[in-house]
Parts: sequence; structure tokens; C-alpha cells
Amino acid sequence: METAKESAERTSVAPAENKTGITKKIIVLEQGQTLRLLALELFGNREFWVYIYLENKNSIQNPNIVPIGTELIIPDPSHYNINASDPLAVGKAKELGEKVLAYF
Repeated sequence: METAKESAERTSVAPAENKTGITKKIIVLEQGQTLRLLALELFGNREFWVYIYLENKNSIQNPNIVPIGTELIIPDPSHYNINASDPLAVGKAKELGEKVLAYF
């Protein structure tokens, strides 16, 4: 079974410039990846999936079902206070994720 570190190493993250001229990271969802697994790979905790969803909610109809090949903007961790070693940050993400999922 592949570890989170090995999976993160195979995840391709490419820079892209948005309308404001700020460079954002873009990844293309691959077979076997989900928002939760990406959050674990990129941020160290699955609960931060909600921030990937929020950055991409205009292109994701349902966060539970994201098609392979979907281009995803990866949020800047500082924008959402993404810190896997901070229990409050993880708890806040979990609570927000539960609210988002209540709509689906």
C-alpha cells in the first residue's frame, strides 16, 4: 500500500496564474485520488479537503464525486490557516466540512 508521502511525490502540482496575477497551484485529479486524500497528501490532514473544495466549488458539483481529470486549484495554506499540527485548525476544517456535506 502506498504511503501518503509516496502518493504526494507522484501528485503533479503545476503553477498557474489567475486573473489577479497571483500564482496558484493546479493539479489534475488522477485515478484513486479524492479531495480527502489530496488534503492528506498536501496538507497532512484529510479534514482540509473542504478548502480544496471551496477553491473549486464553481467546477465541482458534488465534493463526494469529483471526476478524474478535473483540474483543481490548490489553496494557499496561509489563506485558510491550514496547519495539521494545530487541533483548532483541524477542528474548524472538520466543522466546515460537515456543514458543506449537509447540502449533498
